[in-house]
Formats: sequence, C-alpha cells, structure tokens
Amino acid sequence: MIPYKRPQEKEMILRYVKLLDDSLAERIILRDSIESKEEAIHLANFFWQMVDPSNIEDKESGENSEYILEKIIITFMAYFNSSGYENEWDEVTDKR
Repeated sequence: MIPYKRPQEKEMILRYVKLLDDSLAERIILRDSIESKEEAIHLANFFWQMVDPSNIEDKESGENSEYILEKIIITFMAYFNSSGYENEWDEVTDKR
C-alpha cells in the first residue's frame, strides 16, 4: 500500500492521471500498489511527467504545488524502497 501522508497527494496524482490521460498510472494508484518492474518504471516516469505541467500551471495560476510534490516524491521514494523497486526509481530519476 502506498503510504500517503496527506490525502492531497493522491488527489493531485489522480488529477494529473486525468490530465495526462495515463490509464496505467491510474490503475496503479487506484490499486495502491506496484505489481511489476514495468509498473514501477512507468509510475516513476509518470511522477516526473507530472512535475513539468505542474510547474507550468503554477506560473499561470500563481499557485505553488512544490510542497505537495515534495510530499509525493517522499511517499514514492519510501514506497519504491519498501516494495523492492528502489533500483527502478533510481534508474528513472538518474535520467532526469
């Protein structure tokens, strides 16, 4: 189970799932778990794909989503580590 600390984390992720039309990320988030290496890589990539439009929206709206993105990355890093997918997270993150 993905260990969200705040409900806003999952809410923001699901908002970007819809905006980016990512059905696999949606299934992972709604299931609340990663079931394969491929899903781990996909979810890690999805996180980074979510950051770019979030930054654009922040500039347009004057909002600041940096705080919640930091919470999400901490949650994801902890989950990837505890579920044995830390290498997949690192592999994707190192390419950023």
